[in-house]
Amino acid sequence: MRASVSPIGGEAAARLARAVPLTRRYKAAYGAGAMADGIVSAGFGFFLLFYLTAVCGMSGTMAGTAKLIALLVDAVADPAIGLASDRIRSRFGRRLPFMMGGLVPFACAFGLLFSIPPSLTGAPLFLYVTACLIVLRVSTSCFVLPFTAVGAEVTDDYRERASIVSYRLTFQNAGILCGVVLGLGVFMSGPAGLLGRENYIPFAWTCAAAIVLTGCIAIGAVYRAGPRLHAPSVDQTHFLAGFGREMVELSRNRSFLVLFGTVLTYFLAYSASVSLALHASRYFWKLDSFAIQMVLLSTTLGPLLGAPISAFALRYIEKRTLSICAFLAISLFLMWPPLFQLYGPHALMPSIAAVVLFVNGLLVGTAIMVGGIGFQSMLADTADEHEYLFGVRREGLFFSGLTLAFKAASGLGGLIAGLALDAIQFPTDIAAKGPDLAIPQEVLEKLALISGPLPAAFAAISPLFLLGYHLTRKRHARIILALEQRKQENVDAVGDRG
Repeated sequence: MRASVSPIGGEAAARLARAVPLTRRYKAAYGAGAMADGIVSAGFGFFLLFYLTAVCGMSGTMAGTAKLIALLVDAVADPAIGLASDRIRSRFGRRLPFMMGGLVPFACAFGLLFSIPPSLTGAPLFLYVTACLIVLRVSTSCFVLPFTAVGAEVTDDYRERASIVSYRLTFQNAGILCGVVLGLGVFMSGPAGLLGRENYIPFAWTCAAAIVLTGCIAIGAVYRAGPRLHAPSVDQTHFLAGFGREMVELSRNRSFLVLFGTVLTYFLAYSASVSLALHASRYFWKLDSFAIQMVLLSTTLGPLLGAPISAFALRYIEKRTLSICAFLAISLFLMWPPLFQLYGPHALMPSIAAVVLFVNGLLVGTAIMVGGIGFQSMLADTADEHEYLFGVRREGLFFSGLTLAFKAASGLGGLIAGLALDAIQFPTDIAAKGPDLAIPQEVLEKLALISGPLPAAFAAISPLFLLGYHLTRKRHARIILALEQRKQENVDAVGDRG
C-alpha cells in the first residue's frame, strides 16, 4: 500500500469543508451538468439508430459498427482521462481543465452527427458518422468523467452522497425530457416528422446550445466547490507507468469489479431497448407522434417517484438490496407489454396501448431512478474503500470505469439492435420508400421480441453481480473512521518533525 502524500494542511481544511452540508442551490447547479449528458442520451439513445437507418439509409449493421468503432477508441481514452483528472495539477484544480476543454467539442459533435449532408452515402457516410461518434464519445468523457467524480469528492457523508446522485439523475432525466420534447414535440412533430431529414438539423443545434448552457452552469458549480475537493497526491511515477499500476490495483478491487459487471450488463439491456423504442412504437404498436412522445417521456418522470422512494428506502435498506430489487423490476416492465400484445387474450388498440405503455414507462423510470441512486452512490463509497486499501483516491479513474462500462454496453447494445433489425429483415431508408410502406406482420412480431424480451433478459442478469458486493453501511462507516485516523496520524507526524 502506498500512502497519499497530499499537502496535509490543505487536506485537513478540505475535510472540514466537506463536513459542511451542501445547499440545495449548489446541488441544483452541480446537477445541471447531468442535463447536458441527458440531452445527448436522448439523441443518442432514442433517435440515432432510427435517423441513421430509416432517414439516412444506413443498414443497421453499419450503424451499429460505427458505434462500436467509437467505443474501441473510447475504451482507451476513458481510463486515461479519468486518471489524468485525478493526477493533474493546475490553477483551476484537477477537474475543471478537462470539463472546460471538452464542453464545446461535446456540443459540436452532437450537432454535426444529426446534420449529415444528403450527398453522403456508402463509405463516406460511414466515415462521417464514425468520426462524429469518436469526437462525441471522447469529448463527452472529458466533460462527464471529472464532473461525476466531483460528486464523490464534495462530501464524505454516506446519505448526502445519495442525495447528490439523486440531483444528478434528476437533471439527467430532465435532459432526456428536453431532448425528447424538442425532437418529437417541436422539430419532428406531425405524421411524417420523424422521416423528415431537414427536421433533425435545428433539433441537433438547439440541443447543442442547451448542452453548452447547462455545462457552463456545472463548471461554475465545480469551481465553487474547489475548497472541498481532495488535492492530488504527489506521485513521481511516469504517467504511463502509473496508469498501468492503477489499472492493476483497480482489477484487485472486488467491489469495483462487481459494479463494473452490473453496469455493463444493465446498460447493454438499456441501450438495446431505447435504440429500438422508436421502431417498436411507430411500427409494432402503431402509435402516432404525440403518443410516442408521451410514452418516451414517461420514463423521464421517474424522479418524481423514484427520488423520494429511494430517499425513504435508504434509511432502512442497504443500497445493494435496493438496487437489486430495482433492476429486477426493470426487467419485468420491459418484458411483459410486447408478450401480452402478442400472446394475450386480446390485442390492445393503439389508443389503449399508449395509456398502458405510458404507465409502464413511468414504472420503468421510477425503477431506473431508484436503482441508479443506489448504484452510483455505491460507486462513490467504493472510492473510499479503494483509498483505504491502496492509499490513494481515484474518483476520476473509478467513474471512468463506470462510463467505460456504460459506453461499452451502449456500443454493444446498439450493435445488437442494428444486427437484430437486419436479421429480421426490417426495411431501411423508409423515408425514401414512403411513410405508408407495408411491413409484413411476421417482421413486426419479431420486432416486438427484440425490443422487449431480449433487453429484459440482459436486465435480469445485471443484479446477479451485486450479490458479490459486501460494502455495507456499517463497513463504510468504519472505513471513513479509519481514513480520518490515518490522516490525523500524518498531521501528527508532520508536527513532530517540525
